[in-house]
Amino acid sequence: MERHEKCVIPEGMSWIDQLIRHLEQVTCSGCGEYYHGGDIAAVVTEPSRLIVRLRCRSCAQDGVAILDFGGTPVEVAPITVDEVLDCHDLLARTARPPSELFPVLAA
Repeated sequence: MERHEKCVIPEGMSWIDQLIRHLEQVTCSGCGEYYHGGDIAAVVTEPSRLIVRLRCRSCAQDGVAILDFGGTPVEVAPITVDEVLDCHDLLARTARPPSELFPVLAA
């Protein structure tokens, strides 16, 4: 995904509307098309960030977006077995190997 820094969000907008507006400024790494609000497949909330699963409507590629709101880090619960399995399922459905999805890890 390509990150865009200029995301102007009006005050009083709900968090899901803010999320959709932000993601509509992000492009799919597979085909380059912009994501749309309907491309959000799942949202996981954590303290000070959202983890969003996306599916591009143009090429059907799955993606993950992590929106970090900064702030003071807080202690979070350990990753559960179900979360690991969900991540595995998401990666298993992608058309590319993990080394292409996470190039920093492959280096």
